[in-house]
Amino acid sequence: MKSSTKTSSISLRGKPASLRGKPARLGMICFANSGGLGIQTRRLAELLKPDKILLIDSRGFSPNKQHHLEWYPPEKTQVAASFPPRNYEILQFIKGLTHVFTCENPYNFYLVLACQRLGIKVICQTNYEFCENLDSPHLPVPDLFLMPSHWMVDEMKARFGQDRVRYLPPPIDPEEFCLPLERNVGREYYSQPIHKAPVRFLHIVGTLAWQDRNGTLDLLASLPFAQGDFELVIKSQHELPPEYACSDPRVTFEIGNVEKNSDLYYDFDALILPRRYGGLSLSTNEALMSALPVLMPDISPNNKWLPKEWLVPATKKGEFRARAMIEYFQVDPQVLAKKIDEWTDDLPSKYEAYHIGFSNFFIESDYEEIFI
Repeated sequence: MKSSTKTSSISLRGKPASLRGKPARLGMICFANSGGLGIQTRRLAELLKPDKILLIDSRGFSPNKQHHLEWYPPEKTQVAASFPPRNYEILQFIKGLTHVFTCENPYNFYLVLACQRLGIKVICQTNYEFCENLDSPHLPVPDLFLMPSHWMVDEMKARFGQDRVRYLPPPIDPEEFCLPLERNVGREYYSQPIHKAPVRFLHIVGTLAWQDRNGTLDLLASLPFAQGDFELVIKSQHELPPEYACSDPRVTFEIGNVEKNSDLYYDFDALILPRRYGGLSLSTNEALMSALPVLMPDISPNNKWLPKEWLVPATKKGEFRARAMIEYFQVDPQVLAKKIDEWTDDLPSKYEAYHIGFSNFFIESDYEEIFI
């Protein structure tokens, strides 16, 4: 866990120091939907203040999400007419830039090739499973891979080189989720659950991903073995298939989107997220910044920075191919149920949860170096 000495009020609205007063011109590829990629790119744009934006209009392939094209100022936003963007759209977008920032992958690898020819630096904050360069050595490689979680960082460095890969998660503004501890309420508040009884647990499905990524089915399978008096709210952006039905009276389903991501975590005591494989988990990061302990499997990246006592053993269940081969895991339902009952009786420290989040995700100054 990283330590932090930051105590002042902070904001992610200013341009990084390395861009202030320098001729760098930054372009970003962004999304404007309520999914993880939309939230991730919006926060990065608020921090980095790009000079130009290539906006991917995802309304055609993300119908269950809210869409907010108004997030980005029209005077510097170019909306892609197709997905992936066409070559001529790429050339129009990169004209006059010195740096291009994209998340997951370039969406059209002509972007990397064209930028290389023009001396433009390409930075890609990639999830390992979406990194097409891994199995396609003929593709042009971005100048820098930013890994948004600890998952597969060493493998990426071995493949592309130490200087080309860096761990740097998306920034989260504490003021969006929970006011900084040092300036407001103290340790005593965060050491207690919001509710004496029953404890209110949260589980976020988000958008269903391959192999039940967030472990919703594993959580549901554990409930018959859990004896505690608690409430569990399961939130999803869309209607769930029949196999996700649950008759346990302790369980409530909430379907739909929220206006602000911080609303997802309000009035809860902890997040249960038995994810089956790694990668960026904005729900985990946001929950911690909201002072919610997070119960997760003992796999990477969770075991890199969460307390051991918050983790549940998991065994490998299989593997599948996305852009790369991915191993996925499963927790034992009875073991998960036992941990849920333990948390029902004795919730981990909310102060510790917030400190972990604040220490790891208030990192906007770390972005300055990547534009040098």
